[in-house]
Amino acid sequence: MKDTNTPLNWLRAFEVSARHLNLSAAARELHVTPAAISQQVRLLEHRVGVALFERNARGVRLTRAGESLLPVCRESFERMDAALLELFGKRKGNRLVVRVLLGFARTWLLNAVAGFTALHPDIPIRLVASVWPGEPLDTSVDVDLRLASSPPKGLEAHQLTHDCIFPVCEASLARRLQRNKKEMDWSSQRLLHTIGFAQGWQQWMAESQIKRKTQATDLEFDSAQLCLEAASLGHGIALARSSFVTDYLDSKRLVALRGASLEARDNVFLTLALGLSAQAPAAVFRDYLLSQAEPPPMQSH
Repeated sequence: MKDTNTPLNWLRAFEVSARHLNLSAAARELHVTPAAISQQVRLLEHRVGVALFERNARGVRLTRAGESLLPVCRESFERMDAALLELFGKRKGNRLVVRVLLGFARTWLLNAVAGFTALHPDIPIRLVASVWPGEPLDTSVDVDLRLASSPPKGLEAHQLTHDCIFPVCEASLARRLQRNKKEMDWSSQRLLHTIGFAQGWQQWMAESQIKRKTQATDLEFDSAQLCLEAASLGHGIALARSSFVTDYLDSKRLVALRGASLEARDNVFLTLALGLSAQAPAAVFRDYLLSQAEPPPMQSH
């Protein structure tokens, strides 16, 4: 095994999957897709060099290596939770913590936050980024702008986006690819994949009736923003979501290619705890954000 840090989300995906022995149940607990859970577990298995689960038609079960790792992970997470509680206790004061999926509607959101602080200087705000969609809402977060296929249960939720999904690339590459009106040769292009979303290149290719297998030159990213940055540098074609790519299209760093546009099955929801008073900072922020003019992420491609 390489001497580098192992991402905690891989270990969390393993621990929850091992506890349920069911990837779909693990995905529901962590509010991600089963595909994201499977991807993280496989990345962990690749890192440690052994299989942690035996997979068959009935589901999954732990290997001996998985049985050895499970109590270590469980104890480690319990110790971290206990240490955080001991060191910091419950968060005090009226600071509003807003978590947002990295790369979502950057210009619109930051302008909205700046407008809110101008109106409510008595409510300090902290913005934190979430790389993986659907991370659980805990006591450290007041408002969560998260990706979900439906309103999350047990939370107040307001859908912010109605995304569409389409291919984008750097402008000069787009000109070369679309120089003539003949059908594009997708087999010769590097595709940039973002893992964790409900839909990706496989679904877009099926909708577009294009047959192409994943190639060794393709790249995978665990962040939509990193994927779009790579595309803007000319390193391939990314599959973009309208609420994530607006800034890139407006600045001409990326352009949309001809082709099908998928309606997204998962969209961004503004979520917060149920039953808050109208004067609570999270409720005040919710009302302000929803009162703004229709945000760019709600506009389709």
